Amino acid sequence: MIYMKLLMRRSLSALRLSGLVWLGLTALLAFAEAPAPIPGGFTLAVLPDTQNYAEKFPATYETQTRWIADNVQRYSIAYVLHVGDVTQKNLEPEWQVARRAHALLDGRVPYALLPGNHDLGDEGAPKSRQTLLSDSFPVSAFRKWPTFGGVYDKEPARSENSFHLFSAGGRQWLILALEFGPRNDVVRWANDVVKQHPDRSVILVTHAYLRPDNKRFDRNAKVAVKKAAKSAGLDNFSQSKSPEGFNDGEDLWQKLVSQHANFALVVCGHSCVVARLDSQGKAGNTVHQMMVDYQNQANGGDGYLRLLQFHPDGRKVTVRDFSPTLDKLSGIPGANYEFEVSPAPKPSQ
Repeated sequence: MIYMKLLMRRSLSALRLSGLVWLGLTALLAFAEAPAPIPGGFTLAVLPDTQNYAEKFPATYETQTRWIADNVQRYSIAYVLHVGDVTQKNLEPEWQVARRAHALLDGRVPYALLPGNHDLGDEGAPKSRQTLLSDSFPVSAFRKWPTFGGVYDKEPARSENSFHLFSAGGRQWLILALEFGPRNDVVRWANDVVKQHPDRSVILVTHAYLRPDNKRFDRNAKVAVKKAAKSAGLDNFSQSKSPEGFNDGEDLWQKLVSQHANFALVVCGHSCVVARLDSQGKAGNTVHQMMVDYQNQANGGDGYLRLLQFHPDGRKVTVRDFSPTLDKLSGIPGANYEFEVSPAPKPSQ
């Protein structure tokens, strides 16, 4: 009888221990899918098109920004980049969702916003450049951040085109956040901003730049569609006919990105799901261009965001797409959701 009691006690202890081990393993597995932080490095978090979350899945939007806010120190997140299409129909209730989500970042980490085509016009039909972005995220709010550089000089009360200055990884950085299909004078202003900061590595964030076939939107190129050919640009949008001009991906490459030796990265959204392209600027600098947009995936995108993890050597960036709602890495086929790039050497300072 004594032997049986001892055996039962040992069995119960083993069960308790195995249970604790199982709980521990479960906790580890629940966190295992998140990319490991890179010691000594820093991270830029990219929010792909959130239009479906603003319209139908507000909790997902907040899960994204809450995860970023909770992990600022763990990943040394220096900035959050939103690629546009913040909303689906440019309606006040959707902008309220965006404001609530981004409020979780306030005081934790700065962010750059810009309008996509769905953020323009009446109910997201971009027949004009009217947007509620500046009403929801006014310039006065951005000016409270020490990293905020300024806005398009012809529209000082509008936040649709902005630049940001920060330091990370032993390098000075400049973020240019430009509207959907930037107007000609906005491109002029962007060039001026880059010229004024030759000692900073430049990152362009804009909405529509790369196509899913890893090429830039290009009005002068043609793509075959059902035995016909059509423009490979963005000519189907009303703004493309504007006398103020309308610059697609190739336009921005030719007029802006390729012209400066200190351009390092371009990040965009608009098209599903992922794409990437490396090109050499006029000075021989390699510019890594990438597109990420999960809006056509389940549940409006399943909360996937992109992490650009900069290594401390300054010569490598690990790119991973991770969903805090699913707690898993992306499984999209191909190599464009998980890869490494080497940013151009930092400009002489």
